[in-house]
Amino acid sequence: MIAPWDEGVRLLVVLVGPAAGSFAALLADRLPRGEPVVMARSRCRGCGARLQWQELLPIWSWLVQRGRCRHCGAPIPARLLHAEVIGLLFGLGAALVGPTSAVAVLGAMFLWCLLALALADLRFFRLPDPLTGVLAGLGLALALAGDGSGWPDWPQRLAAGMTGAALGGGSFWILRTAYRRLTGREGMGLGDVKLMAGIGAGLGAQALPMTVLLAGLSALVLAVLRALRRGRALRRAGRVPFGAFLAIAAAAVWLLPLAR
Repeated sequence: MIAPWDEGVRLLVVLVGPAAGSFAALLADRLPRGEPVVMARSRCRGCGARLQWQELLPIWSWLVQRGRCRHCGAPIPARLLHAEVIGLLFGLGAALVGPTSAVAVLGAMFLWCLLALALADLRFFRLPDPLTGVLAGLGLALALAGDGSGWPDWPQRLAAGMTGAALGGGSFWILRTAYRRLTGREGMGLGDVKLMAGIGAGLGAQALPMTVLLAGLSALVLAVLRALRRGRALRRAGRVPFGAFLAIAAAAVWLLPLAR
């Protein structure tokens, strides 16, 4: 039987979801630019007007303002609305999947961090170190939390998380080094290596093959569709934000218990 306070925590995770998605979009926009995150007030990038609280309400403000700044009429990127909706869905998924309220909270934060990393890579081909560092910390926290039963003992759970981090980051570091030596080009950034370390810590070593498979297939499908739309063959040297696909695949793998 779920305690009332446990239900309250899960409900709070869902309600915070849109705001967390909005914050993820802010991090993805400011960190790659080197802009301050906490101290700087939100402004319209079109006219520079400082945004008031009623203009920052997740989902609601975008819909009420019809996707435009109320000061200058400049369009508000739809990706902000998408991030808030995904943040809500991730919060809902974590509340449903988490075996305990603690795992639900940590899982939601893990998913929201993956969302921020995906957005940053899609826009800037960057995976900021602060986000990959937070992801690794959340991943180890999830490993320590386990399934809420207290078994196995915490040293074993911590060892499992660290093993997943080592295998995830280590395998991608090997791939990155081998590709560079064979081709003389950078095929993968260090951000992808750090991202995989965080994913491995949170999901465990056993989930890494499925995560990489899903990421690879989705990236290939998108590349083929893009080539077909442009009427040209696939380019071997084309840039692909693979970190975004890894982040999305990792979120899907963490949420897989929903399908059981």
